[in-house]
Amino acid sequence: MKQLLAVTVVSIVLAGTAAGQLRMPKTIIVGAVYNTFHEEYDTDSNFFAVVNKNIALMKASNINHVMVFPLGQWDPDSRKLLWTRTDFLIKNIEQSGMKFVPLMLKEEQCSHYFPIWKFKDIKGMWEEHNLDNGNKNNRQDVDFADPRVYPLVEEYFKAVVERYGKSPALSFYNIWNEPHYHSSAEHVLEQFRSWLKRKYGALPAVRHAWGKEYSDWTEVSPFLNDNWNSSMPQIDWILFRNDLDGSLLGKLKQTLRTYDTVHSVNANPVGTPWASFANFGSYNVDNWAIADEDDVPGISYYPDIWEREHNLQPCPYWLHNLALNTVRCAAGEKEYILTELYTNAQNGLALNGYLGREDVSLLAWTALANDCKGIIYWKWDPFMRGRQSLGRGLTRIDGELAPRGEAVKDVGAIVKKYGDLLYEAHPKKAQVAILLDMVGLLKNLEQSTEPATTKFMYESNAGLFKALFEANISVDMLRMDRGLSLEQLKPYKIVFLPFQIVMRQNVADLLKTFVRQGGWVVADARTATVDELDFAYRTNPGAGLDQLFGAVRSDWVGQKGYFRVQMKEQNGDSAFQFNGKFFKDVLRLRDSVDVVGYFAGTNDPAVIQHPFGRGMAVLSAVPLGGSYYEDPANPVNRLLLDLTTRAGVSPDARFVSPNAKHVSVKVHTLKDGYVIYVINSGDQPASAVVQLGVGQRIIHDVKNIVSDESIRFEQKEDGLSFPVQIKARQAFVFLAE
Repeated sequence: MKQLLAVTVVSIVLAGTAAGQLRMPKTIIVGAVYNTFHEEYDTDSNFFAVVNKNIALMKASNINHVMVFPLGQWDPDSRKLLWTRTDFLIKNIEQSGMKFVPLMLKEEQCSHYFPIWKFKDIKGMWEEHNLDNGNKNNRQDVDFADPRVYPLVEEYFKAVVERYGKSPALSFYNIWNEPHYHSSAEHVLEQFRSWLKRKYGALPAVRHAWGKEYSDWTEVSPFLNDNWNSSMPQIDWILFRNDLDGSLLGKLKQTLRTYDTVHSVNANPVGTPWASFANFGSYNVDNWAIADEDDVPGISYYPDIWEREHNLQPCPYWLHNLALNTVRCAAGEKEYILTELYTNAQNGLALNGYLGREDVSLLAWTALANDCKGIIYWKWDPFMRGRQSLGRGLTRIDGELAPRGEAVKDVGAIVKKYGDLLYEAHPKKAQVAILLDMVGLLKNLEQSTEPATTKFMYESNAGLFKALFEANISVDMLRMDRGLSLEQLKPYKIVFLPFQIVMRQNVADLLKTFVRQGGWVVADARTATVDELDFAYRTNPGAGLDQLFGAVRSDWVGQKGYFRVQMKEQNGDSAFQFNGKFFKDVLRLRDSVDVVGYFAGTNDPAVIQHPFGRGMAVLSAVPLGGSYYEDPANPVNRLLLDLTTRAGVSPDARFVSPNAKHVSVKVHTLKDGYVIYVINSGDQPASAVVQLGVGQRIIHDVKNIVSDESIRFEQKEDGLSFPVQIKARQAFVFLAE
C-alpha cells in the first residue's frame, strides 16, 4: 500500500514572489473542513476506505477546496510525526483535481501539532504556563507570546511545508484558526507596558490618562485598577490585546515565510465588533488588526450563537448582511473568505442551529453578495465523538449528503460555471460611510450597571445599517481610531455617527473640512461627549463640533422608554412622528440653525440641521439607529432615508413592491457588465421590476445564472430594468452584459 502514498517532498525553501503575487485561486472557493481524527480508525485500510468515499463524494458535490485538520499523527513511542494517512488524503485530493488548505494551528486543539511532551521538554514551561483554564495536560491554549514556543512552531511549519509545500493541489494556508489569544503571564504584562510606552511616551502621561499615581513602570498593571477615576486601564488592556493578536499573527506568518514565500496566509477570528452583539470577551477580536497581517482575511461565522442568546429566534438576514459587510470593510482592499461557516447544530442535544436547505443556500448567496470570495464549511461530516458529537456536517451520520449538503452542491454547480466571473465582480462603491471608534465601543460596554444600554452602541450601528439596507443603500464602515484621513472621506456624500460618544480632535477637524467642502454629517444623542482618553468635554458636542452642528448640549436625561419626536413638513414631504429610545439631549442653539424636528408636547428642538460651508450637519437629540433596531414600525428610518436622499445618495437598485420588505438587491460591477443579487429572505413571494442605473453602458443580455434562463429587459437612457418574480426564501443572481 505504501507505494500509493508518494507525495512530493520539498527539501529547499520555496521560491519567493512579491506579497501581492501570492498564490490564491481567482475563483469562488466552495470548500469543506475535513476534520478527521485519525484515532477513530483502527487500521490504515479502514481510514483509506473512508477517505476514498468522502473525497469522491466531495468532488461530486462540487466542492473545490478541502481544509485538512489535523494534518498528521504523533507517535508517542518514537515522538515523531506520522504522515501515512495524510499522504494518502493529499494524494487523493490531488488526483481529484480539488485544492487543499492545511489548517496549521488551531489553538483549542493544539495537541494535534504540539503534543504534551513537547512542552515538558522546554525547561520551566510545564511548571510556569498554567493558564486560566488550568489545563496543562494538553495545553488547550498555546502561549504564542512566549518566545520559547517558536522553535516548536518553526519545527512544525517546516515539517508541513517540506511534505506538502510543492503539491500542485496546495491552495493557501490557514495559519491560525480562530485567533483569540489571551494570557495574563508576566511576559505579556511586560509587552503591555512596552505598548503603553509607545502610546503615551512617558509615565506622567499614563498617570494622567489612568488617574493613578504610579512611581515606576513596574507598578502599571490592568489588574490593579478599578474604573472609578478612569476607564482607560481596562480599555487600554483590551486595545493592547487586539494589537497583540495581530502582531502574533504577523510573527506566525513570518515564521511560515521562512519555508514558503509563494502561498497566501489566512486566519479567521470568531465574531466581529459592531456585529457580534456579545460582550467583548476572549473570542471577540479586532478584525481590522487581524486583516492587517492576513494575505486573505477570514472569519469563523456562527450565527447560531446569536440564536442561543435571543430565545432561539433565527438570526435575521439583515443582521447576516451587517456582519458580512463589517468583515468586508475590515478586509479593505484584500479579498476575504468565510474560513468557517457552520453547517448545522453544534451537537446532537442542541435546541438551535439546525439548518435546512433553503437557509444554506440563502447564506451562501448572501455572503457572495457581500463580496465574499470563498466559503469553507465546518465541516464535511458530523462529529462522532467529543463535546460536539452528532453536530455540524454537510453529510448525515451515515455519510451521505444531508439536505444542507445538497444546497452546497447546487451552489457549487453554479460556481463551477460562473465562479471566475463572480470572483471578478465587486460591489458598487458605497456613497454612505458609518464612522466607528473602538474606544467608544469599549466605553459603552463598560456601563454594565444598566444592562439595557450596555449594548446600545451595537444596536445604534445595527439599526442604522438595517434602515439603509432595507432601502438597498450600501454603506462602508470606517474606523476613526485607525488613521482616518480626508482622502478616505471624500468619496462619500454622507457620513453617520451612530451613538459615537468618543470623538478625537483630529477626526472632528476632518469632519468640519468634509462638510465645508460639501458633505453631510449626521450624528445623534451623546455624540462627542468624551475624548479618546476618557475625559469629558466641557463644551459638548466636543472637539469643536459644537461649531459644526451650531448647538451645544446643556443637559441630557435618560429613561427606559421613548421620547416622542415630531418632524416638520419639509421639501414637500408630510410631517410625521417617531420615537427616540432611552436618551434625550437638551440643545441650546446658535445662529443659522434650522429646527426640523421637536419634542412633542414641549416644542424643544429634537432634530436640527446647520449649513456649514457647502455642506450640511444634522444633529439629533435622540438616538436614531438605536431607536430603529428593535422596532421596525418606528418610522425613524424615514428620517434616515430622507437625509440620505437629500445628500444625493441613490440606492444601488430598486425593487419596489408592497410585499418586498425582505427582498434585498446588491449590484456588483464587472468590466463589461453587472452581477445583480436578488435575495428574498422572507416567507412570502415577491414580484417587481428591478431598476438600476448603468450610465452609458449598452446591455445586450440579462441572464439568471441560478435558473440558467435569459430574461427580457428594457434599457432607457441610463437605466436598466427587468421583471423579477421570486419565491419565498429564494435567491437569484442575474448577469447583465
